[in-house]
Amino acid sequence: MTEVNEKSIADLDKLNTVKEVRIQRSDLPLHCPTDESAIWCAHPRVFLAIEDTKDHEIRCPYCGTLYRLDD
Repeated sequence: MTEVNEKSIADLDKLNTVKEVRIQRSDLPLHCPTDESAIWCAHPRVFLAIEDTKDHEIRCPYCGTLYRLDD
């Protein structure tokens, strides 16, 4: 059995929280990973309805990338 310490769990919670991507309306519909992402490290594609959020921001539930819509 593999032992997991508290530090590794805390590091997992911080995974990719600093990555931010600004997108334009021409990039909609938004999906993550984007077409610019490397395939070898990709998670399943998920569509993100950023235009429906009040602050035009949304975070990917898989990798934590924060997307901001520039008007």
